[in-house]
Amino acid sequence: MKVLVGILTIALLLPSVSFAHGGRTNAEGCHTNRKTGEYHCHAKKVKRVAKSSARTTARASARSVYVDKNCSDFETQKEAQKFYEQEGGPTQDAHDLDRDKNGIACESNKK
Repeated sequence: MKVLVGILTIALLLPSVSFAHGGRTNAEGCHTNRKTGEYHCHAKKVKRVAKSSARTTARASARSVYVDKNCSDFETQKEAQKFYEQEGGPTQDAHDLDRDKNGIACESNKK
């Protein structure tokens, strides 16, 4: 009985073996089987984001997250409102641009 438990324990702890071939795949993870001529894929398609787009987004996020803005930083109320909405609006007013919590940022700024 102890031997059976030991064998089962070892079998469960060993990584499962997967049988695959070493054939090369293209950018989509696909290739043609040399023996059958069948074209098939192994990997799911991955949506790739352009590096420049990702960098631009990251930089914009970094600027708005780490710079504390005040109403005096905006020339107009419209400009402040746009920033306020981009930063999450009433649900996330990290810059406290809407002090009376009515959804309108920097009401004292000129229109």
